[in-house]
Amino acid sequence: MYALLRALAGVALRWFYRSIQVEGRDRIPRRGAVLFVVNHPNALVDALLVGWVVPRRVLLTAKATIFGNPVAAMLLRWVGVVPLRRASDEKTAQGHIDRSRNEDTFLAVRQALQSGKAVLIFPEGKSHDEPAMAPLRTGAARMALDACGSGAAPMLAIVPIGLTFERKDTPRTRVLVQIGEPLRMEQWCAAQHARPVEDLTGEIDARLRAVTLNYTSAEEAARTVRLASTIAALIEPSRPLGEVDRELGVETSIARRIEELSMSLNTADLELRSRADAHRSDAGQLRRAVRRNGAGRRHQRHGARHVIVNPEPRDGQT
Repeated sequence: MYALLRALAGVALRWFYRSIQVEGRDRIPRRGAVLFVVNHPNALVDALLVGWVVPRRVLLTAKATIFGNPVAAMLLRWVGVVPLRRASDEKTAQGHIDRSRNEDTFLAVRQALQSGKAVLIFPEGKSHDEPAMAPLRTGAARMALDACGSGAAPMLAIVPIGLTFERKDTPRTRVLVQIGEPLRMEQWCAAQHARPVEDLTGEIDARLRAVTLNYTSAEEAARTVRLASTIAALIEPSRPLGEVDRELGVETSIARRIEELSMSLNTADLELRSRADAHRSDAGQLRRAVRRNGAGRRHQRHGARHVIVNPEPRDGQT
């Protein structure tokens, strides 16, 4: 049944999107325990894409609220989806959270990883339309640490997958699936970490951001995408007549370079401002010192001329 649904998903995806480019497929371990961590911009389509791209059967996790319909719950469990209960969905009227709410899910994940299977989780915890990833929940890190620490899957690999859509709701647009560098848990656990859950969540976040595009606003995203598209068109060699247009990975790579350059310029701008502030502070201190010592404007002019004409102190002068 899983193979049939995977094939049907592939047909539907290729019918809706005109190009689905996959980068880094060779980074997916062919065997052994794997935890796929994926950004979540397009609801159910994200799971279909990963299930179709990954050449292994994948145990899916999904928010528990979609299991509210008995028919949907039966179908989801049938294809191997386990519910993940978010804290925001489990608060009682008094604001208490059931800490044991995901024990069954964590057990199912641990057993799957112990058997050398692959598990998929969306660590943002929700699908959204924001131009950047949402802050990650700690579920993925806790699952990985549980599997590694319990001895169920000490050789676990965490594989980040970034999904980039040209226009996710528009037919015949392009999609890019980027598989990032796997994080080997036996190496990570061998090091000492003061806050294992938080540190591992931060590492997963960094690896996901390396295969996704993240902007501070929708306007910034639109500007960068337009610029990347223009640059790609200018540098691209002429294609033979009838050949399909360029894949989304070209523009995404350029957009990422623009993002990195923009961050570098912002950092340099902050440094220049800091230096200018320091110089202004030094100049202010100098003016105050001059006033305290009774030097008038005429003396200041002569002093400035002396510094310009004789920038280096002579022997015995300071």
